[in-house]
Amino acid sequence: MSNVVNDLITKAKSWTGYLEKASNTNLDDFTANAGSNNYTCFARDYKIHTGYNLQGQPWCAMFVSEAFVQMYGVKAAKKMLGGALYHYCPTGVNLYKAADRWYTTPEPGDVIFFYNGTRAYHTGIVTEVTSNRVKTIEGNTSGASGVIENGGGVCQKSYSLKDSKIMGYGRPDWSIVLTEKKSGWKSEDSGWRFYNGDTGECVRNDWVQDQGKWYWFDGAGMRVTNTWYKYNGAWYYLGPDGSMCQSQFVENSGKIYAVDTDGKMVTEPVTLTPDQDGALQYPGMAE
Repeated sequence: MSNVVNDLITKAKSWTGYLEKASNTNLDDFTANAGSNNYTCFARDYKIHTGYNLQGQPWCAMFVSEAFVQMYGVKAAKKMLGGALYHYCPTGVNLYKAADRWYTTPEPGDVIFFYNGTRAYHTGIVTEVTSNRVKTIEGNTSGASGVIENGGGVCQKSYSLKDSKIMGYGRPDWSIVLTEKKSGWKSEDSGWRFYNGDTGECVRNDWVQDQGKWYWFDGAGMRVTNTWYKYNGAWYYLGPDGSMCQSQFVENSGKIYAVDTDGKMVTEPVTLTPDQDGALQYPGMAE
């Protein structure tokens, strides 16, 4: 199970024990002002996110919608729920079917829908699947066995996979919130960055050795090219591809420089001697 699925399940489970309220007060408290009038913090937040004032109405679907919002934000939650937040179970079923994300075999993180012979009438979030059971977290239910709609609380439940009241499962598009960590070279912002795969962060103000060559990246994470760079008191020349020049002569601004095997600019007097082809060499320069 991926981390994003676990995150949703953990968030939804954190509401276990929440009881609906008798009136529009103490909406965030788990047990204060408990009653049977369907007042909840989920309906309050649902109005903020959709404009629909459904306080006092059955709230199992609003619990599901707002659990996704709490975990991933409104924009992502809408996409993951098939295109919109919803408060009416048949709407949720239709959204998932239209998005081609309707299944008859559950996975953790799926949205489960129950059928009363006429329509989808209750919903929750799948938390675990075993060889013969599907476990859920649901709003507006109770701890009693079987499907309990309008039960007044958030409870963890368990059903046989063959329960006749299970209509099916909507599967969120987890790719919407899965962020693949960047790794290696990436062409960005008219230049090149190098990303550490373990963190997904680009290298900044530091060297990277890749395939035997050294590269320097500035504070914006951009590879530096065609310039001298001073590091720890020594000068290094970064060539056209950004790699540090080593054991060679460098021409820059009409002048000729030598860099040693470590890439450092040679500043001490050296004796140049011709090789067998007449090319000038200095001690330590590779032939």
